Amino acid sequence: MAAVAFSFLKGKPEEWSTVDYVNFYLKDNSTGSTFLGTVFAQVRGDERRVVLVGWVNITEKDFGGAFVGVPHGWRLISAETNYRDRNITNISDWMNILMTYDITSPVKYRIFIGPAGYDVFFCSQHPCGGGMGSVFVELIPEKDFEDLRLTLAVGSATRVLENGEKVLAVATTSKNVTVRL
Repeated sequence: MAAVAFSFLKGKPEEWSTVDYVNFYLKDNSTGSTFLGTVFAQVRGDERRVVLVGWVNITEKDFGGAFVGVPHGWRLISAETNYRDRNITNISDWMNILMTYDITSPVKYRIFIGPAGYDVFFCSQHPCGGGMGSVFVELIPEKDFEDLRLTLAVGSATRVLENGEKVLAVATTSKNVTVRL
């Protein structure tokens, strides 16, 4: 997706310039699911943004899927996926975005793609078929930040607590990536 704006002062299109980028690849060993892509830091005049372009391949074993954690100080402009499973055809059901204003939380936005974006409890009890698709996330700084540290993750597991209780864990394989504006 190329973003082009017209500058009336210069009389020519002004495009976003990439000033930093980070490639990422995550593979969850217990489920075999993968999440890969690139995070771009871009500027256009005084404007700044960060764009994540990724690909997810979620296996049938994975009831969680992929995750993007965005810290406080950043505003989510756009989040899209064309992820679809092999059984259900409604694409919009596969992304879920949770937001908090609680500054003690490590992230402001939690973006789930795949089964956790649909219904993690349903998909942990019933096979959701696995699936694949692209991911696009666009962010702008709310303050004068010089860098952005995203938490990226994929995978899921059932964990047993000390008291014997079973709990569902998502985002079991994670990585932090940082881009500088």
